[in-house]
Amino acid sequence: MKTKLWSLTLGNFAIGTGALIVPGMLNELSSDLAVTPAAIGVVISAFAMTICFGGPFLAGWTSAIERRVLLTAALLLYAVMHIAAAFAPGYLSLMAIRVVTAVGAALFTAQAAATAGLLVPAEQRGKAIGLVFLGWSIAAVVGVPAGAYLGAHIGWRLTIALVGALSALFALWVWLQIPARLFVPSMDKAAWRALFANKALLLAISVTAIQGVGQFTLFSYIAAVLKNFIQAGPTTISVLFACFGVTGVIGNLLASRFMDRLGTTQVGLYAMGSMFLALAFWPLARNSPAITTVLILLWGLGCFALNGVQQARLVGMAPGLAPASVSLNSSAIYLGQALGALTGGAMISAGHMADLSIVGAVLTALAMLVSHIAMKMSHKAAGVLV
Repeated sequence: MKTKLWSLTLGNFAIGTGALIVPGMLNELSSDLAVTPAAIGVVISAFAMTICFGGPFLAGWTSAIERRVLLTAALLLYAVMHIAAAFAPGYLSLMAIRVVTAVGAALFTAQAAATAGLLVPAEQRGKAIGLVFLGWSIAAVVGVPAGAYLGAHIGWRLTIALVGALSALFALWVWLQIPARLFVPSMDKAAWRALFANKALLLAISVTAIQGVGQFTLFSYIAAVLKNFIQAGPTTISVLFACFGVTGVIGNLLASRFMDRLGTTQVGLYAMGSMFLALAFWPLARNSPAITTVLILLWGLGCFALNGVQQARLVGMAPGLAPASVSLNSSAIYLGQALGALTGGAMISAGHMADLSIVGAVLTALAMLVSHIAMKMSHKAAGVLV
């Protein structure tokens, strides 16, 4: 059974690496395509926006397709589009290719989690889904830093083609491991109506989007910021990405350990507090690689932990609405990324690269406030884990 789950984990590793690799290669992409970093930010935004709005619709349209066929096809689409991106003749063609690539990502990640829940007994579903999402953490620790390093040394085109090759390899493994005739039930429309009538849940989901805008205002352009502020070369940038990923995994482990003891809302506030401090003190890191490293570590500690905490919080607030709330929360993640990339790009175009972190800190603080308000509202429900 673990082999089946690991095929989905490594599929998510390929998806996560491909999704997050563009910020790591931003300097190389903007130089080779003769466009500004802000223009590459639009590519990041288009990718995220496609997943945000396409994910829920694709889930409904593909519910009648057996999971092995759907997951394999999604990874193959992802593979083909990455290889196509390696041959993109210019900026506009690259953007169009990334939009189609995002369809594969939107299909695979959400349906891999749903499929994992079907492969194990009910009491093991949480652990199985956690294992499948570990692929994104592995991507942050290994895939993204390696991509940033290779992008600078062998070129972004060959690097992105390698992601395509990995995706094709893992697609084959998924086909061999996932049983045939496996289907997931379609989402209940009544659950969606109940979700949109639940103000506390909607506020909690908005926390995901708000803090995502704050983070990606800076993160989308972190390679350019590091190059300009501390004169970081490709190797230094890839090492800092690795540091970010390592503390992200540590943060995930700490959050999992303390959620039951402190409650998901409190742990989420600690995670956002860690990110807020990193972003608020970022201006002090200019020309200081040491301070930059400390802040990157602090940022990573909260970043990855928050996603898992938010998912657990939503399930705890309304278990019966979990399929709908978790799906909407996934869209909120990508909405935050898309709007953050656009916000950061607009600021850079206006000559305010130095202020990206300040906007990020303000939005993170706003997310903390909204989270607290959502907690107060949810206290009206008895026995809710917040």
